[in-house]
Formats: sequence, C-alpha cells, structure tokens
Amino acid sequence: AVTAAVAKASSGAVEHLRIARVRNLADFLAAAKDAGCWCYGADGSSTTMYDQPDYAGGVVLVLGSEESGLRPRVAQSCDVLIALPQRGRIQSLNASAAAAVLMYGILQRRSNA
Repeated sequence: AVTAAVAKASSGAVEHLRIARVRNLADFLAAAKDAGCWCYGADGSSTTMYDQPDYAGGVVLVLGSEESGLRPRVAQSCDVLIALPQRGRIQSLNASAAAAVLMYGILQRRSNA
C-alpha cells in the first residue's frame, strides 16, 4: 500500500500499477528473479542505454535515490543496469522524471517487440 500523499501525487496512476513496498530490496529482487522477472536498475554510468533491452516478460524497474543512486548490493542484484542519455551539463534527472521516461521507454519497446 502507498501513502495518501503518494496516491494524490500520482493522479490515480497507483490504481493501475503494481507497486511493491519491501523491507529489503536486494532480497525482493532475488525473489522476483526466481519468479521469472528481469530486474533493471537505472544507473547513469551504465553503457547499456534504456532502449536496448526488449523488456519481454515480467519487469522490475529499480531507481535509486536522487543523491546517491542505487546501493551497491541492489545494483549487483539487478540483471541489467540501464542509463538514459544525458546532454550538456545535465548529469541526471530527478527520480520521478527518470521513472516516467523509463516506464514510457519500456512500454514503447514492449509495444514494438
């Protein structure tokens, strides 16, 4: 379950998305992989761009904190680390903007597969 503030900020999107709140993210990722999901972690230093994987099957998208990114154990638990291309002086997007772009990109890749 999410908080009322999150539900309001999402403009109702939480009613249509499967959202998990877990105590230990690395353990959750291991369980998700055991269930057949692929885990993709957003990491600006990755050489794999977000539009390269096909995202077939179950997908878990993991974003780290805006300040420090993914924790090392979480990054190691992901199957693939993906990056968004950045131009100019901008080194990263805030987490909500990155999540929106990545989810749209995943939807596009899955629709075109």
